[in-house]
Amino acid sequence: MMERRAPRPSTLIRHNHTPAKITSRNGSACYDKLMQRRYDYRRKLPHLQPDHKIFFITFSTSRRWILPHTARDMVMETCLRGDGHRFELHALVVMPDHVHLALTPRWDERGTYSIPEIMQEIKSVSAHRIGKETGHVGRVWQEESFDRALRREEALDAKIQYMADNPVRAGLVNAPAEYRWIWIEGTESRWTGGAPVSPSQWAV
Repeated sequence: MMERRAPRPSTLIRHNHTPAKITSRNGSACYDKLMQRRYDYRRKLPHLQPDHKIFFITFSTSRRWILPHTARDMVMETCLRGDGHRFELHALVVMPDHVHLALTPRWDERGTYSIPEIMQEIKSVSAHRIGKETGHVGRVWQEESFDRALRREEALDAKIQYMADNPVRAGLVNAPAEYRWIWIEGTESRWTGGAPVSPSQWAV
């Protein structure tokens, strides 16, 4: 008789970026370090974050606050400066009230950086800058974010194209090349001061 497999959890993950402190009863340092990088799926079932996967992440402003242009610049700068540290950035789109990211977590001696760790850094650094330089009072970002890993059968360029088309679907521009707050790995854009190239030339 074939063994029945448990149903796969939903690939849509929601994080509230509140780190949980888990302590091993036997005092094993390795166990503690591993558990520090655990996180919960949307249904609160513990799972390990898959390594070497590209994640598509969306997070929104608190109360859907519309980011002024200078704030959108700061979000772009924060994400691009973080590239190569805790994560490898593949694509970035900063919308008026939310942000889309495509990235691969990096790792250190403790293992792969978790999505909550990465998002905590991006949100805290950008929020501090936005508050300081724009005078915004109150929370900048919602606590939670949504992410999903790229499945084996999915085409990366198609997913990034969908991200890049967000400003067009929102009626902000007629084409992605017209939107300032967009960055794709290995391409030129309005943000880098060059002309965008076609998706077939994306170096991802």
